[in-house]
Amino acid sequence: MSLKKDKYFTRVLEILNILAANDYSMHVNELAQEFGVSTRTIYRDLGRLHFFPIECVNGTVYLQEDYEIESAEIDNEELLVAELAFSAIHGLDDETDKKIHSLRAKMTNPLFFNPYKIKAEGFQSINTDSELLNKIEDAITKKNFSKVKSNDIFSEVEPYKVVAFDGIWYLLAKDLEDKKLKTYLIAHIQEFRASARVFANEHGDINKMLENVHTAWYQDGNSFSVKVKIKKEIAPYFKLKKHLSSQQIVKENKDGSLIVTFKVSCDEDVDNLIKAWLPHIEVISPTRFRKKIIQELEEYVKELKSLQVN
Repeated sequence: MSLKKDKYFTRVLEILNILAANDYSMHVNELAQEFGVSTRTIYRDLGRLHFFPIECVNGTVYLQEDYEIESAEIDNEELLVAELAFSAIHGLDDETDKKIHSLRAKMTNPLFFNPYKIKAEGFQSINTDSELLNKIEDAITKKNFSKVKSNDIFSEVEPYKVVAFDGIWYLLAKDLEDKKLKTYLIAHIQEFRASARVFANEHGDINKMLENVHTAWYQDGNSFSVKVKIKKEIAPYFKLKKHLSSQQIVKENKDGSLIVTFKVSCDEDVDNLIKAWLPHIEVISPTRFRKKIIQELEEYVKELKSLQVN
């Protein structure tokens, strides 16, 4: 089979091989030069690689170092044949498109690579070649002031990034009315219009800022610390990895428990994490948040008891 670099699927597969051959990192400009395409095309290709352990920071693309492309159970040409078949039936109906997206995710998912088995997060299906996404990409690249219509409300914004939180895609942009960073659910954007006016990004490095953004409920300009006690039963899991990028172990107690802090912008940033580890985690501060968690748990238990009576 003849593989051409102007075919996007072949190109994204080759990007993975190039990254693995170049110490698992390479700059976007170098990749664009390698394939004779624009950096915008490379960024779009990277969007198609979100099922892989890959990230782009300040223009440099990184691939997880223990990720072995050559150990795939499905080789590149088999993947390409499958993609051509998908393209032939894409658009028949919504159900078929959903199945295609699911198969693509499974075929390009690290679960198909040995010797490592990585349970990857599922992502909402998103068409990076849609008219809406093309408009948003152009506005972000050119730094054009834009108008977004979401849930029948128009907002004038500075568009910064298309980001995923818990597998759901959002537009991250600054609302010019209150000067706050906000997230707009891509699925709820009814209209997007970019103007010719160019803005100067006053938020600095958006990628660095996003390292401390944990949910779509991020509140710009708001920051506080949450301190928790991690009981010894689950302490190893917090030593092995950071559950939020801002996680810091501030003390290891003699009984094996830990005192951990998280820097967040809103309760929702850490709320689900805490509830997922109950009863082996305890909120110490802020007092307001501790009381809120206790109240929610009491109401939940009360409701369960009432259901048992009925």
